[in-house]
Amino acid sequence: MKKMLKQNKGFSLVELLVAILIMAVIAGTAIMLFGGVLSSSRESADKETAENFKRAILTYMNLTNDTNLSCIRGGDGSGNFNAISSVDLAQKLACRIDLGETDPDEVSFERPDNAKFDDDPDAESGGIEDTDIKGKFGPFLDASKDLVPQQPGMKGWEITIDEELQVITITASEDDAEVEFK
Repeated sequence: MKKMLKQNKGFSLVELLVAILIMAVIAGTAIMLFGGVLSSSRESADKETAENFKRAILTYMNLTNDTNLSCIRGGDGSGNFNAISSVDLAQKLACRIDLGETDPDEVSFERPDNAKFDDDPDAESGGIEDTDIKGKFGPFLDASKDLVPQQPGMKGWEITIDEELQVITITASEDDAEVEFK
């Protein structure tokens, strides 16, 4: 019995180092795979948010007959409309929109209580056209969710709207670009 105990001395330093090296390689591989999954899930989330944003714009355009978004952009009353950023557009579509029902010459926005943004968007004047349908509409987007892209380095959306064909393209952008109309 004493002979067996003397022969069994435990692990050598080399054996311990090999075991630690194997665990480090496995851990490194797992971290790399997790990073790729996280990146692709953020990209998928941005694509889904862009699709929801696109549907919200189209729904707004169809309900209000405001195909050039003049009510949301405002203007000087002579057909010249203000530029609008993608984040500002998202915030306005997340509000309840009053198109000339309370005040015939003004568009107002009522922010929902669960909104992630702090202030009500500014009221717009000069954007209501004769063909626009007056009334209260929306909200068209969920204000409790982030309305900006989730991918690192992306701060806004690149939005292109073809007014005539009502075709909208939306992609994540590195800056909060202005909405482009064709």
